[in-house]
Amino acid sequence: MKRIWIFIIFLIVSMWSMPQGQAKTKTLQQLIDQTPENGILQLPDTIYKENVVIRKSLTIKGSKHTILQSANQKPAIKIENAEQVTVENITVQNAHIGIVGKKSQHLHFKHLHFKNVWSGIQLYNTQDITLKHLEIAGIHGHYADKGNGLAIYNSANVTVQENNIQNVQDGVYIEAVNQISLSKNKIQNGRYALHFMYTKNGQATDNTFQKNVTGIMLMMSENAKLSHNRLFEQNGLNASGMTLFQSKNINVFNNLFQNNRTAISAQNLTNSSMKKNTFLMNQSAMELIRSNEQNKINKNDFIGNIVNLRSDGSGSDIAQNYYDDYAGIDVDDNGIGDRSYVALQSFGQWMVRQPAYQYFIESPSVVLLNMMDRQTNAIEKKQLVDKEPMMRSAIIVESKSVRTVWKIILGFGMVLAILWFWRKEIQ
Repeated sequence: MKRIWIFIIFLIVSMWSMPQGQAKTKTLQQLIDQTPENGILQLPDTIYKENVVIRKSLTIKGSKHTILQSANQKPAIKIENAEQVTVENITVQNAHIGIVGKKSQHLHFKHLHFKNVWSGIQLYNTQDITLKHLEIAGIHGHYADKGNGLAIYNSANVTVQENNIQNVQDGVYIEAVNQISLSKNKIQNGRYALHFMYTKNGQATDNTFQKNVTGIMLMMSENAKLSHNRLFEQNGLNASGMTLFQSKNINVFNNLFQNNRTAISAQNLTNSSMKKNTFLMNQSAMELIRSNEQNKINKNDFIGNIVNLRSDGSGSDIAQNYYDDYAGIDVDDNGIGDRSYVALQSFGQWMVRQPAYQYFIESPSVVLLNMMDRQTNAIEKKQLVDKEPMMRSAIIVESKSVRTVWKIILGFGMVLAILWFWRKEIQ
């Protein structure tokens, strides 16, 4: 019995005398501070409940279940005056703001998950930024009570790629940024998927925007390319696939607009072009307000829209578009209609303003009204006139051409294969 008591006392003394550093797990901030400049910090599967600050070049790599929870209303991760920082494979949850970066460059954020955050990432005065493979889900409630998924201010050379953002105010808010590329992102259920302000040399390619108030809101910006994007179901009150406001040198091409209230609203736009886009089953495909005559609207497909073109009377260069409601013919078979297309439809305008009118579409009175419009509009020479309407959809012609090329290649390949086998049999 005496030996047992001696052993128990020995254990108690040993535990009491153990250094505190060995008994207590280090905080994430301690791990960051102890990692050398340009070092790599590998984190285990654990939950950190704190807010950290990074002021040096560092790479932080999480594991499958590395979670960071903010301890207060400050950013979960704050980066400032840093030369090169990479953060990847971490889940940030239950935070007011996930990451804030200030006066830094060469920041790379990859494979991060943001759950139940007011705002995901905010960057100020930064350069050479990569935001890739991020999953951002905002808090519950109206978008007016939420922050932005990504917000970038006064920065340059930014790449935003393959991110999934939902339930925030603006998916990506961009202000006073030079050179930004956004590609293969999916943004839904917010106010604006992309919100450009005072931005130069922006590019948005191959993105999907669905069920937002507006897919792309571009304001007071210049030299932007918006191409190969898919904009679906922005169909609420005052909704639009794209709103282009008081901007110049904006090129919009090869996009698909489907089931939007207004596909493109161009307001005070100058020296811009909208080319090879497909407008499918929108209430209004395109509205032009205070449009510049140098704006070009060419080779687009207008299919199944209630109203194809609307304007306030200002003009644009409209040519060689396909309209599914064009009633002209092509006598010389050159693919262009023999008379102009005039996009003025009284009933369509009324129906956009009063959606309940859609129940009367194709009624005898509406058919008669449309016929009267066509007769009256035949003398229209200035606004919303396409003097060279296409007889066939550019998309259908292009897809047929591609299929024809592949058929030729396949046929040529089969001929070569037959000749090779025939020659082999002879030998």
